[in-house]
Amino acid sequence: MSKYIFVVSLFLTSTIFAQTKKNIIEETFDNIKSKTKVDKSDSTCFNLTQKMYDEVLQNEISEFKKSTSEEINEFQKNRKSKNTYLFTALMFYQEIITKSAEQKALKPELQRDIVNYLEKEFLNVYNKMPTIIYVYKVETLKLFEDKAELKKYIDEGLKNYPNSIPLKYFSYKYLNEQTYKEELMILNKKHWLVNIEE
Repeated sequence: MSKYIFVVSLFLTSTIFAQTKKNIIEETFDNIKSKTKVDKSDSTCFNLTQKMYDEVLQNEISEFKKSTSEEINEFQKNRKSKNTYLFTALMFYQEIITKSAEQKALKPELQRDIVNYLEKEFLNVYNKMPTIIYVYKVETLKLFEDKAELKKYIDEGLKNYPNSIPLKYFSYKYLNEQTYKEELMILNKKHWLVNIEE
């Protein structure tokens, strides 16, 4: 958690220079990355990210298990943990969207910069993206009303994760595609994200 607080503090301190820097997010997280153990063979960060997705986005009820919260805390505190900068960036993204929702003030460019960084770095380290990054990418692209890119990431995400309820939902809700409508309305009607009127 201390690494996460450090990132937020660093970001807030640096925002006054945002007009002169090309991409403050990339610069900030690259700086953190330079002090992190990066190991392409260590899948702990990727697996933990997938677990977060499964519990918070894929399940009918969106909540962490106590054991997962403890695992996240241990991963962030442990000095031997690898690829922690990815998880720090992910937590920062979640903080931004949570604050945006609370304040009812969207920050599309900031969201885009963070999610683009996450996409690039997950591909660089693991040569694949966890499901949650597809979901965040689609949510961000929706803010820019880019239907071609939305379709690209929804289709790619469903190709890699064919059981993803959020991506099926986005396919129906954002693109008005009927492929998953019946499944969502019947099998996934109780899912927290699904809000389709019959």
